[in-house]
Amino acid sequence: MRGALLSLTLAAVAMIAAAGGAFAADDHHAAADAPKAAKADKGHGEKGHGDNGAEPEAAADAPAEPEVPIWSEVPAVELEKQPYILVRALRSIQDVIASGSVEAHEQQRRLLRDLSQQMRALPTGVWDDVRNVRSAIFFVLSGGDPAVLKLVIGRERTPHIERRLLKGALAYGEGRLIDSLALIQKMDARTLDASLAGMVALIQGTLTAKKDAQKALVYFNEARLLAPGTLVEESALRQQIMILARDGEVEKFDLLASQYSRRFPRSLFARNFRQQFFAGVARQSFKRASEWISRTETELMKVPVSERAGLYLAIAEEALKGGNIGMAQFAAGKARELSSAGSRTLQRATLYEGAAMVATADFEKGVALLDAIDVPKLGMSDREVLASARSVAKAVGRWPEPGKAPEEPPTEGVGRAETLLSQVDSLLEGASQ
Repeated sequence: MRGALLSLTLAAVAMIAAAGGAFAADDHHAAADAPKAAKADKGHGEKGHGDNGAEPEAAADAPAEPEVPIWSEVPAVELEKQPYILVRALRSIQDVIASGSVEAHEQQRRLLRDLSQQMRALPTGVWDDVRNVRSAIFFVLSGGDPAVLKLVIGRERTPHIERRLLKGALAYGEGRLIDSLALIQKMDARTLDASLAGMVALIQGTLTAKKDAQKALVYFNEARLLAPGTLVEESALRQQIMILARDGEVEKFDLLASQYSRRFPRSLFARNFRQQFFAGVARQSFKRASEWISRTETELMKVPVSERAGLYLAIAEEALKGGNIGMAQFAAGKARELSSAGSRTLQRATLYEGAAMVATADFEKGVALLDAIDVPKLGMSDREVLASARSVAKAVGRWPEPGKAPEEPPTEGVGRAETLLSQVDSLLEGASQ
């Protein structure tokens, strides 16, 4: 009895399993035929219940109409040709430039040219990827060909914020700086994608600096925070230091100047930056000038000895141009001490020291210095400065003979000397350009 019951149970299990397999098979076929069934139902509904069913069956066999995508498909482009991949090389080179590589600076020029050609040759569909749009904006803000953006502007899939940045970057690349500032100045760089945030803040600060220095300092702070260790931070820091120096904010200047020396001591732009700063001090364009004279000497002690003579000479030239006779004499004297015998630097330093001294109580010593110059070693602009300085010396040093009235009123003599000094200023202005 138990054996018969066990046999019946096993038979029942086998029948259920077979039925389950059949259900699974039916489900599979039903899923595969679902589009056809839906088509048939649609036909049946349209023709009515009185039809014989032939037409619905024919409609079920008809091929389905292809769906039209909302956006056109992006053409197949290899990953390494995607703009957001290409621009990575540009970012890397910029970081190397910040560390002081001259070779990287030359590579950047070639890379900007090559990237322009590569981007302009890509199918327009690649610009439907917002990562590529951002890379094109970064490329142009870094000095790349703005014509690349004309391929991107107008793509419907570009988000609103990137559309505004595209227009601002194009205006910047084409030199329409006022238009560029109007488009990007109100943007909050902190809300932008990390690939663009620091660069946009830097451009905001650069475009704002002349009009609103304090606002520019805020932008530069954001640029440094958003892109630490990059060429963006290096540039923002340099511009901040110049603004603080010009406005006489000594404490903040000391802090940022120390940061720059520590973070970017070998930057490719460091030497030119130092020349700009010291020349600005010499022109007396900064407040609290006496403090800056002391700081100039302190900062120069941090500069390699090989660069000091050139920097002192630049200070002397700018100080003479600005009428800062005391600083011109001091800086030119330092340049003479550091210059090698018979060098062109020595001759120029002697020129600027002598030109400054002929307007002081050391008039005779100044004339002696001018006479000691090896004129053939001077450039044409410096020779013109020498001629004007000698004219000044002649006007200042000419005294009337005893017992005779002066040939011209003292006020006119002073006016003549001032005119000659103006000529020297003009010549120096031309020499610096």
